[in-house]
Amino acid sequence: MPRALFHLIIVLTISFSATPAVADTPDVPPDTATATTGKQPRRLSLIKRFFREFDNYDTAYVMPNRYNFTAMMQTSTSSQSCRLAGFPPDGPSQSLSMSPRSSVKVGPYFGWRWLFFGYTFDVGRVGSGQTRREFNLSLYSAMLGCDLIYVRGDGGYRLKRVTGFDGIDEKAYARYDFHGLETTTMAVNAYYIFNHRRFSYPAAFSQSTVQRRSAGSWKVGFQYCRHMLRFSPEMLPQPLQAGLIDQLRISEVRYNDYSLNVGYAYNWVFAPGFLLAVSAAPAVGFKQSVGEGQRERLFRFQNINFDVITRCGLVWNSGKWFAGASLVSHVYAYRKKTFSLTNTLAYGYIYAGFYFHKKKQR
Repeated sequence: MPRALFHLIIVLTISFSATPAVADTPDVPPDTATATTGKQPRRLSLIKRFFREFDNYDTAYVMPNRYNFTAMMQTSTSSQSCRLAGFPPDGPSQSLSMSPRSSVKVGPYFGWRWLFFGYTFDVGRVGSGQTRREFNLSLYSAMLGCDLIYVRGDGGYRLKRVTGFDGIDEKAYARYDFHGLETTTMAVNAYYIFNHRRFSYPAAFSQSTVQRRSAGSWKVGFQYCRHMLRFSPEMLPQPLQAGLIDQLRISEVRYNDYSLNVGYAYNWVFAPGFLLAVSAAPAVGFKQSVGEGQRERLFRFQNINFDVITRCGLVWNSGKWFAGASLVSHVYAYRKKTFSLTNTLAYGYIYAGFYFHKKKQR
């Protein structure tokens, strides 16, 4: 039977709709205000003003959600690929590209304000014998956002492509089941949206607002990642084992990544109710890593490398009904003189749903 999974998705759109934002008005002298109301005007605390910014939209560009509840059906898929490459000083380079079977989940979701609960069925790896644990959570708000990722794969990979082996075609071992690779990725990425009053990430990726007019924004963020890879080259097919260069005869790679990312996102409203969103955020990172060979330590290094986070989404939202698709990908890479590792994670979603139970206007 398909394996059932319970998911909690949090969409951080802290709502202060009960206290609508006040439009700009001419300044009123303090004595006039006191004479009219008999009270001194109260200033909001810094904390209250900060949290109000989470829901402070320019309504000519962004329409907040007018309902308390959301129901939808969603199909999601996740995929991963790992590429190991070695660069000997006196010969051609070699590479091994591997990936597990993609995960496909289907199920209903129910939302209240900024909480989403879902019960999904994993239908993509039934009978594959693959052990994989994954957690992917994205928090989207007008001003701030965060991605939390945990992926652990214990075997169950397939060879996709090999290069640099004499007399062996690069696709000769495509779809070969390879159980000699284990990977673990843990990542936290937090970012700030500059033009958060006119540009809405939730409109494209969490359906909690509607983008009325096209707008874009720069964003800046910080990312921390921890990666671990265990590799057993003795489990490769014999012809690959015989021709494997020393730079790929590793048993373990571990590294920590601290990086800053600056990117740009744009929401294009190309027709009433339709939105196309594109975002890219290259990250410049300081990676601290340790690699262990089967008999000796192969390398220890500290280096500067580049990662990238991309998002794209296509949404139709009438304010009552919605449907769409989105893709979020994370590329983690590092490279030194003799060795490189590229780890790519991608998440895709197709969904449709509706809102109900209108919020009370005060």
